[in-house]
Amino acid sequence: MKQRILRFQLVETLSRIWPYLKPEWRRLLLVAAMTLGLTVVEVSVPILVGIFVDSLLSELSGRQPTTMAPVLNNRTILVLLAVGALLRGYLLYQQRSLSGRIGQRVAARMRDAVWVHLQEVPLDYARRRGPGRLLVRFISDTKAVQRLVSQGMVQLIQDVLFVIGAIAVLTYLNLVVGLGTTLLLPLIALVFWRINPRVQQASRDTRNRRTRLSAHLNERLTGLAVVKIHGRQREEAKRVRKLNRNVASRGARLATAGGQLQGASAATVALVTALTLGLAAEEVAAGRLSAGYLVTSYALIGLLAPVVQRITIFNRTLQEAQISIERLAQTLAEDPESPQEEEFPEVDVSEGLVSVEGASFSYPDGTQALEDVSLTARRGELVALVGPNGAGKSTLLELLPRFRQPTNGRIMIDGQNIADVSLESLRSKIGFVTQDTPLFDGTIAENVTYGVRGNASEEQIQQAARLAGVDELVASLPEGWETKVREGRRMLSRGQRQRVVLARALAADPSIIVLDEVGSGLDIETQQTLSEQLRVLAQHKTVIVATHSMPAMLMADRVYRIDRGRIVEEDHDAMLTRLEGT
Repeated sequence: MKQRILRFQLVETLSRIWPYLKPEWRRLLLVAAMTLGLTVVEVSVPILVGIFVDSLLSELSGRQPTTMAPVLNNRTILVLLAVGALLRGYLLYQQRSLSGRIGQRVAARMRDAVWVHLQEVPLDYARRRGPGRLLVRFISDTKAVQRLVSQGMVQLIQDVLFVIGAIAVLTYLNLVVGLGTTLLLPLIALVFWRINPRVQQASRDTRNRRTRLSAHLNERLTGLAVVKIHGRQREEAKRVRKLNRNVASRGARLATAGGQLQGASAATVALVTALTLGLAAEEVAAGRLSAGYLVTSYALIGLLAPVVQRITIFNRTLQEAQISIERLAQTLAEDPESPQEEEFPEVDVSEGLVSVEGASFSYPDGTQALEDVSLTARRGELVALVGPNGAGKSTLLELLPRFRQPTNGRIMIDGQNIADVSLESLRSKIGFVTQDTPLFDGTIAENVTYGVRGNASEEQIQQAARLAGVDELVASLPEGWETKVREGRRMLSRGQRQRVVLARALAADPSIIVLDEVGSGLDIETQQTLSEQLRVLAQHKTVIVATHSMPAMLMADRVYRIDRGRIVEEDHDAMLTRLEGT
């Protein structure tokens, strides 16, 4: 851990966020100018107060002023102090305003980069992480970086400049006092060296526990109906209470470590202050330091205490940002699905012949989901995949648009290996619909046309609506195509929502339609209607459907039965006879 301190975390952190910070270099220069001006004003105030004290004592005693600026009278000094106060307020306003904009822009660029990259990485990555953890990275982690840039970093630079300026002034006024104050720097560095590793570890543990709690709550809120129907409220309350206690426990450790750092820093500053003031008093007694400069020295040394406190607080901001940047970097380091997309040719679908040849698939933990699967689907026929849950139907369908990559075998479309074609062109030819494909916040029209590339004709959209049965749905709604739909708002029934989802896939005019259990949970009449629509679709396109629906099986030209990842039966008539008899 101490090796990380040796690498100077701030430099390492800034090097990682520099690509997002670089476009703001003009504003950064303005912030630097404002910060330098603030430092000059803040250091000047104690000097002017010291001159004022010396001038006042000289007037009272009738002696010649001993300060370096005897030309300043008391009224002029008071005017300068008032001007300094106004100037400080203006510079502080401009500094915080500019730094706030910079922080917001940096966070926005990072969110853009993360979102763009998340759309390029394999779908399995998002599934493994889950929406809760990814939302934490997208929102909370970028927020931590924004705080570092807009608040912590600027304040740190200002405080460091003040420390340098104060020590320089104290050394100029009196070498002994300046050297005594300089002792503060190595002592504070030693305090950080000893305690900071505990702060960093406690901060990391707290963030990890917070992320786990957030992910758990996101998952349970999504499935709140499942929790209620199974009466698991008490168990879930206990689970959340345990996660909550873990967060509180790690947070208490962080507060303890942070308190130790702040306490040790405050004690160090107090000791150095006492030592420096003792040296200053001796210098005054020896006549080498005036009373006014003693006041200046005391004021500057007194101002160092809150500065050091702010630096310790900044350390916590830095630790949180460092953890966030590491997690964002991990996400951005994930390899995209097709890193050399521009080198692959576009897929050419003319006949619509899909051939799965000896395909196998295993999960990263070694579990085999598919083994030596082969099947064929052609334009003009409806192909159904049947089998129990967990048999591998969904996994097989996800190989077609390359959501997953087969570990063995290959998949051909009109004689072209889909592994050797452009991923974007491949997916543009496939309409992929699952039973839980969501509708997005917007109107029915916006959802149906979501996947349309370029300018689709009105006839194309209307035909998709007719084939999916959305035209009848729209005609029955008061607001028609402008009816608002949103996930979680049950204005449409499940069957109606699936029609809109199917119309969205068809409006893009794909050559191949892949449907995964879209009829699951629908009543028999709706299943029958959907199966008839699929039968019509299959006259013009290659249609592959994984289903438990008897109507869809009866309408199919060919039925493949899958069990434990293997094709175990392909005799359509015999299979249907057996299924009807069960």
